[in-house]
Amino acid sequence: MTTTSKAGAKRRPASRPATEPRLSFERVLRYRRDTFRLAPGRRVSTIEQAAQFVDERGFVFFWPIREAVLPSLWVAVAGDRPVADAHDDPGHVTWGWKDAMLGRRKWYYAKVLRRKSTLISLQVAPYFYALSENYGAPREDYLLNYQQGLLSPEAKAIYEVLLREGPTDTVGLRRATGMTSDKSAWRAWQLTIERLTIED
Repeated sequence: MTTTSKAGAKRRPASRPATEPRLSFERVLRYRRDTFRLAPGRRVSTIEQAAQFVDERGFVFFWPIREAVLPSLWVAVAGDRPVADAHDDPGHVTWGWKDAMLGRRKWYYAKVLRRKSTLISLQVAPYFYALSENYGAPREDYLLNYQQGLLSPEAKAIYEVLLREGPTDTVGLRRATGMTSDKSAWRAWQLTIERLTIED
């Protein structure tokens, strides 16, 4: 398309770049190496760095997930390799960090995405909540769900502890609900938490 000036002379349109800028696969890999902390010099080596890593990324998996190309705490600490079976592997320091964060409110830890252990920064946790089906009045709705048979006795007990105590770590929550005694109680706990995390 050409335009005409006041003097009547025709002007050619501004020329476009010969090639449009493209996002190359190599650039994606470089970005992934940097943000996933794959390079040895970028590894996470302290619990403070782990908390910073989760805040930077917004959310990460605890373990690497084969079918999901997303950052994980294990890879950021141990490098891009399979999770080691040996309990004394240096990468398993992540277990201690996770447990040390209980009650410190540095991140939210649960099986949220693909039913896999996920660490979510508290800065973005409200967005995860907004994407869930939580709405209405929690103090009344859970009783209605229980009366309608939509909430198990175990889930009701967990709801009541959280309403009474506020955010609670896993150990404290199990203790408060009495689901700590035997294997059947542990299995009931796992199923209930998984169901509540996914549905609510």
